[in-house]
Amino acid sequence: MAGATLPGVLASDAGALPAEVLAAVGDAARLDAGTVRLAHWGLGPAADGRTVQLSRVSRRASGAVGPEEVARLIAADPGALTRLLPPFAAAHARDDAVLMVADSMGFRQLFHSAPGAAGPGVLSTSALLAGWTRGAELDRVAVGVQSLLGWQLGQRTLHDGVRKLEPAATVELGADGVRVTPAEAEPAPPIPLDRAVTEAAAVLRTALATLLDDEPDAVLQLTGGLDSRLLLSAIPPARRRGLHAMTLSVPGSGDVGIASGITARYGMVHDVRGLADLGGIDPAEAWELCRSAALQLDGMSDPVALAALGVAERGFAQGVRISGLGGEVARGFYYVGRVQDKPYTRKDAEQLAAWRMFVNEAVEPGLLTAEFSGWAREAANGEVYAALLRGGDEWFRATDTLYLRDRMQRWAGATDTAVGYRRVVVNPMLDHDFLAISARLTPQDKAHSRFLAALQLELDPELGRLPLEGRPSPAAYAHPSPLHPVAQTVRTGTRLVKKAAQRARRGNRPPAGGEVLARKVVQAWREDGTVRDVLGGTGLLDEKWLDDMMSGAVEPRPSSVGFLTNLFVAVSGPVAASGTRAPAGPQAERGASSS
Repeated sequence: MAGATLPGVLASDAGALPAEVLAAVGDAARLDAGTVRLAHWGLGPAADGRTVQLSRVSRRASGAVGPEEVARLIAADPGALTRLLPPFAAAHARDDAVLMVADSMGFRQLFHSAPGAAGPGVLSTSALLAGWTRGAELDRVAVGVQSLLGWQLGQRTLHDGVRKLEPAATVELGADGVRVTPAEAEPAPPIPLDRAVTEAAAVLRTALATLLDDEPDAVLQLTGGLDSRLLLSAIPPARRRGLHAMTLSVPGSGDVGIASGITARYGMVHDVRGLADLGGIDPAEAWELCRSAALQLDGMSDPVALAALGVAERGFAQGVRISGLGGEVARGFYYVGRVQDKPYTRKDAEQLAAWRMFVNEAVEPGLLTAEFSGWAREAANGEVYAALLRGGDEWFRATDTLYLRDRMQRWAGATDTAVGYRRVVVNPMLDHDFLAISARLTPQDKAHSRFLAALQLELDPELGRLPLEGRPSPAAYAHPSPLHPVAQTVRTGTRLVKKAAQRARRGNRPPAGGEVLARKVVQAWREDGTVRDVLGGTGLLDEKWLDDMMSGAVEPRPSSVGFLTNLFVAVSGPVAASGTRAPAGPQAERGASSS
């Protein structure tokens, strides 16, 4: 993975680390911690020589946290580091064990072998490296979930026995194997809306002020939506002049028009770029881009979308970015209909999965074997229900937890981790205190953007009166007219009609640039049968469908190309990192585990 692997670490208690796995990461420095061997690459240890920071972001709302403080805390009080702004992670080699600590969201992806599992104990920043080190089989449940959802739920990975570290947890590998220390539950008493608005505004103002003190050239990722506007609103008007902002122009979106008006109003420097023309990329390069993206995502999010974004990003400076990611957590992303407390059943979970979760990223019918396809849907529905149950027995609160602890952790976190060494992305609304405030609000206060709209007016009423892209102004949500519920119902109904049409035509929504890139990837596969051979060896894919794809009788949708790319890198082993031909050998032929 020398060009594709992210900087990271790999530790094992089985003696020397596998040479073929280490070859995939290039030059690696090594540390011993008793019986545990630790390798790290692309990262310099702190002054103590034993601590490795695993993220470029190391901040509290009150300011930056230096490597010396990180080294001191991970040695003396690792739990204190979980409060740092996501994405953050660090590893530390003690005399007798290796320790890793995650941020409060588990946003910076970290992985470990399951405690008590047979085989070598492993810690790593890469699920793929951990799985290859253990010689692990595929996790059938994880593959099934990903075939429908496009990302993972809970702590599963594509390799059986390899788990993602829980949010705010620490994990230790020593002579007694792997030991995970989960975060202690925090009290979350209800908070009145007005108090929540005041406290959240203070968090954002502090976070933005200290960030711009430390990074005056930081660039705000500005869209026509509410989340990035909230961040701009937390910056005093006098400080906005000369502030850098960027907007990606996507066909069909009104983001550029809204963002341009705002930046002109305050004298900001606005950089607008369109999607790069992918037509000039040849099939071999398209395949290399998607394969590399899959490796960086550990095979657990959309590599086609990430590769297309990477091409678009070539036109932007890769410095410090201010991102509005996280606002969805505070507005009830999965809420539909009247919001009042209610219980739920597995049937409700299956309806949510069908209407909101499995629509955009599912592979096309016929790609999986008939047997595995039916089994996978049942397993995926069960995983969605289990994820909801982890959030409690009230429906709307459970969907909030599903969004925060599953979609944000496993989808957004995977993507953020993948780009985190190209640019520094700071997400102020992922601050522990901001999320804690959101968690204490009632669903009724979060629904229809009530809380976020009130927060907008607290931060900057002037910006709150400007319309959002395709929606009314935040002021309209904060102080709805008698007709507002009707308009909201119409918008919800329109969204559901579109989802229904999407399901009826058994299609999904490709990422920007995804269709062009996916076609070129398939062209590369047709010119070299290696990928088809490896995929056929899993026993999970329909042989006729694969043959039809190779002959041109089937043109797979981008979501299918992404799924197949992820599956290929997972089963190919370290050879997938080098770009050389991957044999359809033992790892591909071992099949999958259903644990």
